[in-house]
Amino acid sequence: MPKKKANFETDIARLAEIVEQVEDGQTELDVAIALYKEGLTLAEKCGKVLSRYEEEVLILQKEDEKNP
Repeated sequence: MPKKKANFETDIARLAEIVEQVEDGQTELDVAIALYKEGLTLAEKCGKVLSRYEEEVLILQKEDEKNP
């Protein structure tokens, strides 16, 4: 089965899973560290996506202001 391409929604869902696992207090330290690293990568990726979306919204708002 081909691997499903990750998108923003799946990345956010995975971040939520990671937070839940790390915060439950039952995760072994080495696993928690690996999850933390994965979470940092996902958070950076999601942050970049959000920044791009924000830029697009600002451009659209400016265009809308020019064309009442």
